[in-house]
Amino acid sequence: MTSPVSPSDHVLPRADLPAAQYAASRHATWLGAAAIITDEVGRVLLVHPTYRQDDSWLLPGGVVEPGEHPHVTCGREITEELGLDLHLSAVLAVHSFSPHHPDLQPGTHCPGEVRFVFDGGTLTPDQAAVIRLPHDELSEYAFLETRDAVQRLRPVDGQIMLAAYRARLGNTATVHLADGRHILDVPALDRHDVHVRYRPLWDSPLHRGPVPGPLPVQQDGPGEVVLRRGRQQAPMGADRDEGPVSRKGAR
Repeated sequence: MTSPVSPSDHVLPRADLPAAQYAASRHATWLGAAAIITDEVGRVLLVHPTYRQDDSWLLPGGVVEPGEHPHVTCGREITEELGLDLHLSAVLAVHSFSPHHPDLQPGTHCPGEVRFVFDGGTLTPDQAAVIRLPHDELSEYAFLETRDAVQRLRPVDGQIMLAAYRARLGNTATVHLADGRHILDVPALDRHDVHVRYRPLWDSPLHRGPVPGPLPVQQDGPGEVVLRRGRQQAPMGADRDEGPVSRKGAR
């Protein structure tokens, strides 16, 4: 059985071209790196560049310099843009962008791009408080719910962000995309268009403190909740024919 080969293996150097000129004639594309970084409630961090005419936002990241590996680029850009030194734990997405994509702004000469999106982890409030932006390049940053973040990104950037965010949320393998679309099986969280909504504690339907005294439900100790009716008591979950209401009858 023969080993698989790529189409480039069948391309032979032209004898009439010097090596440097031949290398320059091969396909070239931009290489980029970005990161999914969230706060402790799952909101994604976006930055607002000063140089984009359409006022769109970005994930933290940038262009890979000659001879640089994408993960090194991502760490360097996070430090330059946010003033943070973060551990990149995984590659969440790899995206291929064609040179004729409609999201390219008029006048932009792009030969195409391959972008790596890394997991930049979760920032504590203390880490978020020390973010420092290079104001000649970035005017502001924000932690946003995914639905709001999509509205601030260019459409293809929003598709990349969601695919990478959901790969992290679902703890799935690296997703591979071309022009914002999955090229392999679409993961479940993408099929169902899953978003994460931030709900502050004050808006929670759960009562996090002790049960108020006037209520018929009283908390006697850690992990023990009983229903009281007159002088009789029964732990929640007790199943009796008479006496206190069991869990089956509780409302």
